Amino acid sequence: MSGADVGGGDSGGSTTTGSGGVVKSTIVVKAGETFDGGGKRFIADAGTLGDGSQDEGQLPVFKLESGAKLKNVVLGSPAADGIHTYGDVTLENVVWEDIGEDALTVKGAGTVVIDGGAAKDGDDKVFQINAASTFKVSNFKATNAGKFIRQNGGTTFKVDVIIDRCDISKMKESIFRTDSSTSTVTMTNTRYSQIGKSPFIGLQSPNISTSNNTEY
Repeated sequence: MSGADVGGGDSGGSTTTGSGGVVKSTIVVKAGETFDGGGKRFIADAGTLGDGSQDEGQLPVFKLESGAKLKNVVLGSPAADGIHTYGDVTLENVVWEDIGEDALTVKGAGTVVIDGGAAKDGDDKVFQINAASTFKVSNFKATNAGKFIRQNGGTTFKVDVIIDRCDISKMKESIFRTDSSTSTVTMTNTRYSQIGKSPFIGLQSPNISTSNNTEY
């Protein structure tokens, strides 16, 4: 059985265990469900989901509805357009071996919590935010991309980014970039290095809070 054959059960707190493999159609994790990948590798079918390039219009390997949880998943290459979230979701120990287009895109407003995991090797963003959100990422390691987090260019909705106990390196441009005067970032207990231009771009000074971070 491949990852493409794995869907959620009924809602109401059920847990689905994925078997990994080539994913031919997006795996939808519904409200109230937990999808536990068991540490297995999921790879996008390039023909149906996308080849992980910078081409727009690729489909995600996973779609998380509000109230969903995704854990213990490895996204191999290609990962197409990674993971799309809609509303309040939680990710635990999700690893992107190759970011591809974007690792994760926030498609619907809500609170996104990412705890643990890693991502590497992206031409552009690691995380893309396309809706008003609180975006919390902790215990995460990211290296070799354009930006760690990017709010959709030209948008003015508010995003509150909270980064804690992360290791962020080799970003060509920044850790967080926004064009919104109301968006905020709080970064604590985080190690960072080789950030191309500036850790934060487009943020108003009062909206930046940092403490106990180490540049190495």
